[in-house]
Amino acid sequence: MISSLVGAVIMSAATVSMLVALNISNNALNKVGKNPITEQEKEILLNAGFTSGDFDLVNQDIEILNFE
Repeated sequence: MISSLVGAVIMSAATVSMLVALNISNNALNKVGKNPITEQEKEILLNAGFTSGDFDLVNQDIEILNFE
């Protein structure tokens, strides 16, 4: 009786830890590629003819991207 109770507790703990791991990995994958532009990228954009005011627009477009 006690061993089945201990087994049920262990099984519940394993299930909860698996769900937490899945949640963490899903959150990490949702944030992939959505970093704001770096200084080097800003320099590239300036050389390509963009103005410094366009950086906010580019960052907004990056936030809108959906990788699913």
